[in-house]
Amino acid sequence: WPSWAFENHDAPRALSRWCAPDHRGEFARMKIALLVALRGNIILYQGEELGLTQVDIPFDQLHDPEAIANWPLTLSRDGARTPMPWEDMDCGGFGSDRPWLPLGSENLARAVINQKADEASLLAHTRAMLALRKAHPALAHGAVKQCRAEGALLHLEREADGQRLVCLFNLSADPVGLPQPIDGDLLCTVNDATRETLGPYAALVVAP
Repeated sequence: WPSWAFENHDAPRALSRWCAPDHRGEFARMKIALLVALRGNIILYQGEELGLTQVDIPFDQLHDPEAIANWPLTLSRDGARTPMPWEDMDCGGFGSDRPWLPLGSENLARAVINQKADEASLLAHTRAMLALRKAHPALAHGAVKQCRAEGALLHLEREADGQRLVCLFNLSADPVGLPQPIDGDLLCTVNDATRETLGPYAALVVAP
């Protein structure tokens, strides 16, 4: 029974290292959908549900001993350790005039207060994906019946308690045609996904 995490405090933010800036919105949604479809414990790193990106920390504000000792040869881990932006203000809502690390202007714009009431936000999408996993035994604790990659298309099938779900993910920025149209109840569509084609970083969860 594995544990899965796409981000942690020792690595740069996934949106800053796994996709081009122009596709961060689509990639973030697909990434969350993929995480909830995996068999095992799933772990969200603080701010991942908001789409936080790596912050460029000036040398004089670093706290990471490794980054300070190796400056400028390594990318600071502090860039993924910035405070959680609860509010869209310099301190992020912590009540301090100067937080221990700068939050970054991009991440301040993604503050919880800006996403909480927006049904189209990444925060709302993350909550919906977690609810989907909780509601379906096949995702929550089911076995992996199939797992195969065909180019950028990842095909994953989960099964439990008489339920079988097919999960399809386009791991690229180019559209991918499905070998054949997908039949069944569409439980989840992410980005530009249809029964025939997955757009850039699109995903489907289907109960056939």
